[in-house]
Amino acid sequence: AIAKSRDGVPNGIRSLALEWLVTYLEKRGKWLNKNLKQFPGLVLEACMNFLLEVDSGEDEVKAWAARMDDEEGDEDEDELMHTGEQAIDRVAAAMQLEDLGPHLFKLIGHFVAQESWQAKHAALSAMKQSAEYLEEK
Repeated sequence: AIAKSRDGVPNGIRSLALEWLVTYLEKRGKWLNKNLKQFPGLVLEACMNFLLEVDSGEDEVKAWAARMDDEEGDEDEDELMHTGEQAIDRVAAAMQLEDLGPHLFKLIGHFVAQESWQAKHAALSAMKQSAEYLEEK
């Protein structure tokens, strides 16, 4: 709940809460998959909420796009978004796709179906971060 809350909780505390969730999943992945099957989905949901942390005003969007084009831009502005991306990468590396896939694909579909560009961007970021863990078959 702390990682997903946007109001009244400092960003550092939210990031720390997400770090705890991801680290716990990394260390106890097999146990969680056997005994608490919804935990990976909850962690991914928190990660996806971090990916939504991009300002939506026109001026903010232009500034954000300029930062994205600048390879050495100020990433502190998008700290939560980058934290979410890194967390998805770590979760995907820690879990088998057979176990993680249903949660991940459901969330991606949910975010793609939303109207906001931030949600669509979050879905694309999640795909980008997890694509390297897909096996060719």
